[in-house]
Amino acid sequence: MLTNARVITGIASFCLALTGLFLANTFLTTMIGEINRKRQNGSLISYVGFAFPKMWRIFGEYRSSNPKGKLHVYALAAFALAMAGLVSVAVCLRIIG
Repeated sequence: MLTNARVITGIASFCLALTGLFLANTFLTTMIGEINRKRQNGSLISYVGFAFPKMWRIFGEYRSSNPKGKLHVYALAAFALAMAGLVSVAVCLRIIG
């Protein structure tokens, strides 16, 4: 097996991307829990299914209900970390550049 710097960097970047996605999902789930804790039983947000409109609604509602909360910042930072890792994987696979 060829173990040069490009392969090692690609594997490390892939692990970084997966870690970032896991953390972003964890922070988003925690935000849903915080929102649901303050809502009535009939209007809870479901934990199943993540689409961008739902995510932006969760971010907006979390910021309005917890103005001093930092979970939305951590979730965005983790997502940015994941995207940087995926771009690095694409560079290592010579898809980009």
